[in-house]
Amino acid sequence: MRRRVGGLETELGLVCVRADGSRALEPEAAARELFRPVVAMGRSSNVFLRNAARLYLDVGSHPEYATAECDDWWDLVAQDRAGERVLADLVDQANVAFRERGEDARIHLIKNNEDSAGNSFGSHENYLVDRRGEFTRLPQHLLPFLVTRQIITGSGGVVTEEGGAARFVFSRRSDQMWEAVSSATTRTRPIINTRDEPHGDPTRFRRLHVIVGDSTMSEVSTHLRFATTDLVLRLIESGRSLDDLRLQDPITAIRAVSRDLTGQAPVALEDGRTLTALEIQRRFRAQVERVADDADAEVLETWDRALDAVETGDRSWAATHLDWAIKERLLTGAAQRHGLALDSPQIQRLEMAYHDIDRGAGLFFALQRRGQAPSILPEERIEAARTTAPTTTRAHLRGQVVTAAQEAGVDHVVDWTTLRLSRQGAMPVQILDPFETENAAVERLLAEIRAAGA
Repeated sequence: MRRRVGGLETELGLVCVRADGSRALEPEAAARELFRPVVAMGRSSNVFLRNAARLYLDVGSHPEYATAECDDWWDLVAQDRAGERVLADLVDQANVAFRERGEDARIHLIKNNEDSAGNSFGSHENYLVDRRGEFTRLPQHLLPFLVTRQIITGSGGVVTEEGGAARFVFSRRSDQMWEAVSSATTRTRPIINTRDEPHGDPTRFRRLHVIVGDSTMSEVSTHLRFATTDLVLRLIESGRSLDDLRLQDPITAIRAVSRDLTGQAPVALEDGRTLTALEIQRRFRAQVERVADDADAEVLETWDRALDAVETGDRSWAATHLDWAIKERLLTGAAQRHGLALDSPQIQRLEMAYHDIDRGAGLFFALQRRGQAPSILPEERIEAARTTAPTTTRAHLRGQVVTAAQEAGVDHVVDWTTLRLSRQGAMPVQILDPFETENAAVERLLAEIRAAGA
C-alpha cells in the first residue's frame, strides 16, 4: 500500500496538586473539571473536533486524543501537536476556574506512558492495511522491527530493577508489554493488537493496531516512528523475499533491547542465531530501499543518523533531536551535577516535567526555546491543524460536517465512519473509504445543516 492512512491515539496522565505538591483532587474529579468545557460544547466527554480528531475520557480518567486520519506523516505530527494544544487550553481553563474559586489546585497533563505509581497508559498507532493481504504474515516480520525500533524512537526514561538499581533505558513502555500478539489491550498488553475494528469497509480494509510505542514529545521522534513503520509495512506487503528475523522470545528481547544503550547485546532469533538490535535495524533499513522512492529520502537519512548515534556513541545530533537521547543528556546530566541517584524524587520530577504539555511549564518546550530540542513544523501549520482536518483523507468530510454543525448550532453525531444529525428521522451518511474526500451525500448533509441554522 503505497498510500496509507494512519492515526495516533494518545492517553495522557492527569495530576491535580496543591502548591506544596500534595494531591488536591482524585483523577476522576480532576478529569470532570478538565472536561467541563467539552461537555458544555458537545453534551458528552466523547466528541469529535473541527479538525476531525476525537477527544474523550478513556477508562481510568485518562484524557485521550486521537488524531484524524492522515496519509502524510508530517500531517500526523501536526495533528498530534495540535492535540497537545487543545488539551493545554482545557488545562488553562480549569486552572483559571480553580483560582477564581480560591482553590489551591492545579492540573497538569503529562504525555508519557507511566506514572510514579506504575500505572501505564498508551500511545497507540493505527495503520490501514489491505484486507486481501495475509494479516498473519505481518506480525512475524513486523515484530523484530517493533522490538528493536525503540533504539531510535523510544522516549527514554529511568527504571528501577528488582535489585534496586536504577538505570536509564530506551523505553519504559517496553516493560509493560506481556505478549507479542493478542486481541487484548490492557489485561495482557501485547505489542500488536489484533482486534478487528477496521473503521472502514471491512471487505477491503483492516486496521493494524500497534500499542508498543512510546508517547513522544519530539516531532522528529514521532515522524520517525510512523514513517519507518510505514516503509517496513510496504516492504512486507510487496511480497518480496525477506530476511528471516523472527525472534525466539519477543518479550524477553524487548526488555533486553531497552536496557542496552549500545545496541550491541545479542538478541536470540527463532532459528538459533543471534543478532544485535542494531544489526536487525540495519537489515530492515537496507531492505526498505527496495520499496522506497524519492519522497522517502528524508526519513531514510534520519533513520541512518539515529542508528549511527547508537552505534558510535556520538550523541551530538541525537541529543537535540530524539526524545531518548535528549532525556538521557538531561536526566543523567542533572544526576551527575547534583550528586543524585537516577531514581531520586528530583530526577523523577524532572522526567515528568519533560512530558508536561503546558508550553509555559513543560521542560521539553523550554529546551525547544533554547535550541536543545527540535522544532520542525512551522507555528502556522500546527495552529491550522487545531481547527482544520487533513484535506486528503475522509477526515476532510468529517471536519466539514462538525465545523458546519457547530457554526449553525445544529446537534449532530459523528464517529469514524458515520455522520448524521441528532433529530428524528435523520438518515446517517456512511463514509467507509478512508481515502474519500468528496461525497454527494455529505454535500446534501452540509446543505441541510446550513438551512437548519439559517
